[in-house]
Amino acid sequence: ILLICVVSFMIIEGCIISQMHAKADENLDYIIVLGAQVRADGPSKVLKYRLNTAIDYLEKNPETICIVSGGQGYNEPCTDYMEAAGIEKDRLILEDKSKTTEQNIKYSKKYMKDGASVGIITNDFHMFRAMQITKGEGLKLAKAIAAGSNPLYLPNNMLREYLAEWKYLIRSIL
Repeated sequence: ILLICVVSFMIIEGCIISQMHAKADENLDYIIVLGAQVRADGPSKVLKYRLNTAIDYLEKNPETICIVSGGQGYNEPCTDYMEAAGIEKDRLILEDKSKTTEQNIKYSKKYMKDGASVGIITNDFHMFRAMQITKGEGLKLAKAIAAGSNPLYLPNNMLREYLAEWKYLIRSIL
């Protein structure tokens, strides 16, 4: 049993690492920023990595529309954060109903035109599972755009993703 655990850990962590530096094509029609914690004073550090990656992408791709996903409600500070960075309000769509990664994708799809190209932005440690979920939600051609993360928390985040991947795999089977 220990050998199975060690081997599965190495395989899953290898898959996670393989997606940690993913960069999508230019000129995608949409990018979806997956939600993360928002504090009273604004986006969490994890979410800021995602939003800053989106801002960089949008600055280089002026035709791309950004869907900021996550169920915080009206006047979401995330869109304010992006507007303060110079992103035009008409390029930002707020999806404010979702609470999970699955819902982030499912509900964000409703804002996209059929056949549109799309990139998914999340932190590097979360990208592998996020892309599995994205493909499971029908966005088979979605591209990954990995945002960074705090290296101090990476070991913890990698362990959490290993466990989350098992949960995802078990739920997929059942």
